[in-house]
Amino acid sequence: MTAGSYPVDGLLFDCDGVLVNSDEAAAMAWNEWAVEYAPGFDFDRDIIHGRPARETIAELVPAADVDRADHALMLKEVETAPLVRALPGARDLLQALPTGRFTIVTSAVALVARARLHAAGLPCPVGLVTFDDVGNGKPAPDPYRLGADRLGIDPRRGVVFEDADAGVQSAQAARIGLTVGIGARGLETKATLVLADLTGIRFDGTRLHLGDAVQLRRPRPDSTVGMRNA
Repeated sequence: MTAGSYPVDGLLFDCDGVLVNSDEAAAMAWNEWAVEYAPGFDFDRDIIHGRPARETIAELVPAADVDRADHALMLKEVETAPLVRALPGARDLLQALPTGRFTIVTSAVALVARARLHAAGLPCPVGLVTFDDVGNGKPAPDPYRLGADRLGIDPRRGVVFEDADAGVQSAQAARIGLTVGIGARGLETKATLVLADLTGIRFDGTRLHLGDAVQLRRPRPDSTVGMRNA
């Protein structure tokens, strides 16, 4: 199945599950952390993808221990970052994008996000948005609203690439024009369309071309896309 072409001013990427595969690294960090702070917690079974770690921690440990537990997890996630690898298409796409026309919007804290991008060999944009930058993380609109602002674009002329429902909700609440789900987890979201990965995507500065990408789900005929598909 082939995808379309859209007039776009800027691209906004989630990090984990879109640009990088961090599942092994995150599972190791969380499960080691849980031995001390949340016995019985299992990353593969219990994690909600796309949600800020601190919000999950706050549900697992007493309020007085949240700061200490949050810091401990951050250290473990940095420690396991070397296990992170770029997902298909991510490196080629980011390296080919026009300067200043994309950013990354992640629920991770800055130290973890930068460590994972470095391990994957991916560029870290100047306008990187992390959990440290917003009052409310995904699914609130704050992260993608800030991302669009840092790119200097009208949100309706932006496109978000996400793998998590919380992230798609955040993007749509921020009035991002097009939401693109990535991978199997992307099929579980309400993204406008879903691609297998970032392979085959091109952006020339004025149009996003998805024609060579593997499309897992097309836009519904009754869906409202904030930019015209041509």
